[in-house]
Parts: sequence; structure tokens; C-alpha cells
Amino acid sequence: MTSEPHPPDPAIDDRPELTPAVLAAVERGIGAPCAACSRALCGHDVVMSYVLGFKGSTRCLACLAFGLGRPGGQLRDHLIDHIGHRDCWRAGWRRADELEGFGARRLPTCALGAAAERAGAHSPQAPAAAGSAPRHDAEWDAGDLGCGDLVLELRIRMSTLRPQQTLRLTARDPGAPADLPAWCGLTGHLLLDSRHPVYVIRRRAD
Repeated sequence: MTSEPHPPDPAIDDRPELTPAVLAAVERGIGAPCAACSRALCGHDVVMSYVLGFKGSTRCLACLAFGLGRPGGQLRDHLIDHIGHRDCWRAGWRRADELEGFGARRLPTCALGAAAERAGAHSPQAPAAAGSAPRHDAEWDAGDLGCGDLVLELRIRMSTLRPQQTLRLTARDPGAPADLPAWCGLTGHLLLDSRHPVYVIRRRAD
């Protein structure tokens, strides 16, 4: 595996107008503290946080994996696949490579090397104890719905809520831990709790 994300899929819509914002986030974010553990961030951490919707509270890969309850390597590979489908994210990834001295054939050790697999030894804030998840105003069990059908129905269900009301979602699709935070980041809704397969989402203020 190299540091270069997969080639883009032309069938997936791109948002080139986001490229300057992603590049600026990478340049501004390198060396900043992780919002969860205060470890200095690398540019690749910044891009992966951006993809997951953590634009205002950038986190390192280990903290992202810990918070989503996924192995670091699994989340990393899932995110690299997402990054490869968007020119803006891919441009940010390449800029991180340039700023940190990694060529396309070298694996960045900052976010993607062995150190990123230390999620088990990492010490971000522990998740809330069982039974202490945020309260919710509505509930939906989406079963095994895949990403496309899941977010389409989720959009409809969120629209029935009043601003700031919350939905408790059960989503067993294996892609949900990465797809739902990204969807929330794109739509402006707030992911309050994420312990796969249960998620609590607050509707944006509008």
C-alpha cells in the first residue's frame, strides 16, 4: 500500500470548490494538537478528520478509530478509499505528502504507519458508560441498510424532527462507522454518540 489514495471514480460527484479549503486546513492543521489527546497532528490526520466531518475539532487517526470503535488499520483503509473518490480530498492528501516529505511510493509513518495501530494503547477519553447515551426524541432501527439507502431514508427521518431534536439510529451496515460521521459533516447535523451499531444524531439548528 502506498500513500497515494485510489484513483477517483468518475461516477461519483466531486466538489472541486472545496479544494482550497481542504488545502488550507492541511497547512493550518499540521502540528496542531489533536482535539481528543493533544498529540501533534500530521496533514494526513487533518484530511481524515475532514472526511469524517471533524472540521472544527481535528483528531489523530488513533482517536478517530477509538471514538468510532474500529481498528485503526480498518478505518484508515476505509478512509483512503473515500479520499480517492474526491479530487478535493486527494489534493489535500498530496499536499500533506509534500509538506511532510513523503513521496507517492512511501507510506507516511505519521498517520498510517505502525504508530497509527496503537489505538489499543492510546489513551483518549474513554467512551461514556453503558446506558449513559444522550437522550433522544425519536428512534429508528435501519437494520442492514447499505449507505445509499440508509442516508436517503435518514435524510427523510431527520427532516421530520424539529431543530435540535435527536434521533437514536441503529445501523448495522459495516460502513456506517465511517459513512454516518461523514454524512453528518456534510449535512450539518451533529453526531452526539457513536457506538456501532447505535448512533445518536441531533438535527441542525436550521
